Amino acid sequence: MAKQSKVPGIERRVLPRCPIDTEVNVTINSQGAEMQFLTKSANISLRGIELSCDDGLIQAILAQKTYPHICNISFKLPGYVKAFEVKTQVVTHRRLSQQHYQLILLFVNLSKRAQEKLLNELASFRVMTIYKEERIALAV
Repeated sequence: MAKQSKVPGIERRVLPRCPIDTEVNVTINSQGAEMQFLTKSANISLRGIELSCDDGLIQAILAQKTYPHICNISFKLPGYVKAFEVKTQVVTHRRLSQQHYQLILLFVNLSKRAQEKLLNELASFRVMTIYKEERIALAV
């Protein structure tokens, strides 16, 4: 019987997720008011983004009367000056602790040009495994 390694494997998805920690500005129209939230990304792919957020953002999303829940986000990749501005749809959220959540958003209106730019910029990041199985993304 072969012994399995505890080192995480290479990301093998068709559209791999890249673990990038960057600020994300989330805009929500909820109950007739536009609300702004500043949060952090956990990872980004060509199809969507995973955010690390607090209870306030989740409550504002759930207060939306329309379904599926929609958010507009803006983020910059590390080392790049131009921000991506994207309409997103909430896929799921998961409570990690009392005030901390994981939020998965799917890109809805990413233009072909923006998709190509995001793909090229994400391709410039290499996912590396480091001590204690933590993964980081480094620009190459």
